[in-house]
Amino acid sequence: MALNNEVKEHRTALAHPLSPAVTRRSFLKGSLGAAVLAAGTSLTACGGSADDQSDGTVLRVGTENPHSSFDTQVTSNSWGASENICDTLVTLNTKTLELEPLLITQMPDLSDDRLTYSFELKDAIKFHDGSTLTSNDVRYSLTRLISKKAEADSFTYIQGADAVLNGDSDKLTGVQVQDDTHFTITLTQPYTNFLNMLAQFYASIYPQAACEAAGDDWGTGTNFIGSGPYRLESNDDNTEVVLKAFDDYHQGKPAIDEVDIMYIDDANTRMMSYKNRDIDLCFFSTSLLQQYQNDDSVKNDIVYYTPGATQFVNLNLNDPRFQDERIREALSLAINRQELADTVLNGAAIPCSGFIPPSETGHDDSAQTLDYDPDRARQLLQEAGMSDLSITAQVRSQDQAVMVALQNYWSQIGVDVDVQTIDAGMWRDARANGSLVMTLVLWSTLSFVGVEHMASYFYSTNASQRSSFYNSPQFDAYVDAARTATSEGEANEDTINADHQLVREDYATIPVVWPQSPYVLRPGYDGLDILVDFHYKGMTYNG
Repeated sequence: MALNNEVKEHRTALAHPLSPAVTRRSFLKGSLGAAVLAAGTSLTACGGSADDQSDGTVLRVGTENPHSSFDTQVTSNSWGASENICDTLVTLNTKTLELEPLLITQMPDLSDDRLTYSFELKDAIKFHDGSTLTSNDVRYSLTRLISKKAEADSFTYIQGADAVLNGDSDKLTGVQVQDDTHFTITLTQPYTNFLNMLAQFYASIYPQAACEAAGDDWGTGTNFIGSGPYRLESNDDNTEVVLKAFDDYHQGKPAIDEVDIMYIDDANTRMMSYKNRDIDLCFFSTSLLQQYQNDDSVKNDIVYYTPGATQFVNLNLNDPRFQDERIREALSLAINRQELADTVLNGAAIPCSGFIPPSETGHDDSAQTLDYDPDRARQLLQEAGMSDLSITAQVRSQDQAVMVALQNYWSQIGVDVDVQTIDAGMWRDARANGSLVMTLVLWSTLSFVGVEHMASYFYSTNASQRSSFYNSPQFDAYVDAARTATSEGEANEDTINADHQLVREDYATIPVVWPQSPYVLRPGYDGLDILVDFHYKGMTYNG
């Protein structure tokens, strides 16, 4: 299939690196235009040759095994499986960036005091086990979300959240059920971004009966169901996850009949699998970009999109070596971000001027790229009495190339960093238990609302769960102010202040780049939506 005009324009626009001087308007046009991407091939049965025809349409996806649960209230590393199995109450339109109803009939009414939202569920929505979605499932899911402490700070605004968090109640009193399809959610104070948070993957609505019956096994094996466009057909934990289109999906059965998510940990092996036509879609490391841009067999299949994401160095602030602000500033000053973006990332990135990317609300358009000043970095280390600083950095394989580049920059100011590449599952567990001293993280937006993107990692209650341990009352206060602001201008000002506090005052983390993410997709597929999460329901086969 020939590429449609939208994709042709997108590929042309993003085939070259974005300039750091790019305006916000033009950046938005390019990045948001990447929300719905298309490209295509003939769809084949799993494991077949591209020339083999199948009775149904199958998309084979190659990805690293995250070794994690499908439970979105526990983790988000499912590469589109969880997001396609479950639905949320509202969803983000990837073309307009406007919220739209998904499980509800219309956007909820809001009381005059901005505290109570009134919802109406669509009639007769089915879960994959045949049961019907009710208001009780919503209350159960939100209560469980808070009890699991998944992004809990975003939902502590709901009345009764503290009691759930403390284990004093197993019901969220702020969610009141009127009948099977009508319920209200009442907050303790106005929260401007509350509906945005309800659109996120971790706010998925689970069937209470099935979830309770599975207990601790929920999200493992095939113990995971929802009301989404795809149901979980099989999962062997090690090699492959198979999703099947849900015939009774409330928005209509998806055009792609089956999605096979195939675990291939090595990036080079994934690309060889693609070239051998064993898979149809995979992301690949920017370290391989130049190689495949010059490979006639795949170069025309490369798609670039600019997610709302930040790649940053996470520092464990509980470690004595990082408790002196001067040391953290020195590590930031040692990095030549423009050079790194141009060389290691082959131009597919923008050097950071803060944490929040240009595509999000609250980005500081006036800020310049974070300073590169190795002489000042050496001086700060000397002032801090750290002339022989030695650190171990543990990263996943996809982050190795960037961390090795950072290792080289830091060696030039006398800092020795031992880079260790570890399994993705080990990395996830180590970050959760607070044992990572230094690592590299790519953190994606939740809603293109900058304060939520930033707070989801660094708000004090979240940072303690991510080997950061950042705990700044001032930062939290700026976040709280942005969340409750009554105007966009006030919210943006508070968000910029929070970003500056995090990056330029406390140096609590080290933003490196805002990346473009290349992937390959065979000709014949159309409609892949990966603005924030991976959604296959809009894909079609045009081969």
